[in-house]
Amino acid sequence: MRELLFQGTTRTWVHPETVSVGRLPARASFTPYGDAQSALARGPSPFVRSLNGDWTFALVDRPEAIPADFARAGFDDGGWGRLPVPSNWTMHGHDRPHYTNVQMPFALAAPNVPDENPTGLYRTTFEVPADWDGRRIVLRIGAAESVLYVWVNGLAVGMGKDSRLPQDFDITGLVTPGEENLLACAVVKWSDASYIEDQDQWWMGGIHRDVELIATAPTHIADVFARAGLEDDYATGTLSVTVKLGFPGDPDNGWEVEAQLYDGDVPVLDTPLRKKVWSAVKGHSPYRPALGQVTLETAVPAPRLWSSETPHLYTLVVTLHRGGAAAVEATSIRVGFRRVELGDRELLINGKPVLIAGMNRHEHHPVRGKAITREDMLADVLLMKQFNVNAVRTSHYPNHQAWYDLCDAYGLYLVDEADIESHDFLHGLCRDPRYASQFLERGLRMVERDKNHPSIILWSLGNESGYGPNHDAMAGWIRQYDPSR
Repeated sequence: MRELLFQGTTRTWVHPETVSVGRLPARASFTPYGDAQSALARGPSPFVRSLNGDWTFALVDRPEAIPADFARAGFDDGGWGRLPVPSNWTMHGHDRPHYTNVQMPFALAAPNVPDENPTGLYRTTFEVPADWDGRRIVLRIGAAESVLYVWVNGLAVGMGKDSRLPQDFDITGLVTPGEENLLACAVVKWSDASYIEDQDQWWMGGIHRDVELIATAPTHIADVFARAGLEDDYATGTLSVTVKLGFPGDPDNGWEVEAQLYDGDVPVLDTPLRKKVWSAVKGHSPYRPALGQVTLETAVPAPRLWSSETPHLYTLVVTLHRGGAAAVEATSIRVGFRRVELGDRELLINGKPVLIAGMNRHEHHPVRGKAITREDMLADVLLMKQFNVNAVRTSHYPNHQAWYDLCDAYGLYLVDEADIESHDFLHGLCRDPRYASQFLERGLRMVERDKNHPSIILWSLGNESGYGPNHDAMAGWIRQYDPSR
């Protein structure tokens, strides 16, 4: 257990340079399916299983108090209680919520935290479906405040910081399909990351978004970046789709990616886009191309445009083939054709000036805290539309994935904000090289997850965190990667 909590004598929860261990790279949100028709229908996938529910739970007063064998199957948790996942333990009688605005809840200097540091311990068992044998198994924990540590069947999986984005871990070699497996998590409330999560809100604790198992093919669709834009005539659509593949070992060739755009269930392209993916280069090559990925591009005549007034969405279906054989895996992405640009001191959407009537929105429920539901989010969307609101800032962190899907569908412009606020240390941490990797990771992971949503028209580098080179690093990466916003 100590290999995650400690690096030698260094406590990882108060070491800003340690951002994650064993965490997979961020990717766009999409679901794996077995074929293109299933992906187009976008129904429940046989390759996703929820682990939400009542887990065994105990709260200790500091990370050092975690029992040495709590992640093992033989550990006696008979005296523990139960806690729903997702939830905040602070809303269930364990510890208590704290509200602050500028000042931190404790008078210390970054990155130090109090010795008394509530730490939640979670245990649950799960079964991997027997027919997932041979597939790649990923554990996704939607969000946990503020540092997450994970073990499966007593073995260390990884850890990560950032309380408002998913944390994915490959657990393929640690689980046995068709048998009971044990998942154990520790969540530390206060960490070096708390200093850049100093938002004007309630401090909570716990796993507060969904937990899932996701099964992919061994060679799988690892990421999709769909850019649906407009030519200068604002009448001709442009579609660029970059697909990255993931491999179980050394990459090999022989793979093809196919993409088709649908309006409802009607194909838009006369012929699907299809291209081979070069993944392996024999011998030594000093200037290797971007291997394991491919970009497909086409013009789309006269697409229906996306805006807050007319939020028309298309469905992009991406399929992975091995040569000319049947699909190995498929997925789908909602896309909207729109163009965001600055005119003469005005914001233009699809070439037309837009007056923003916007709101700031925190994720908060009076009973459940940060554990909000799709129904909560839909109620907010409908209320905003009734009051002619057309834009929302995700104050002050990336929101639950369902929020973006709703804003795409109902038509709300979004300012997507990185989970960064260092209000109490306003001008220090943005210049602190120890925090440089945390700033950059929070920006790029937000963009990687949310890049396909047409509702997002601006990326925000955070809130009330001064200005310094750590912001410049974020801004440079985002502008290079996604110049469309």
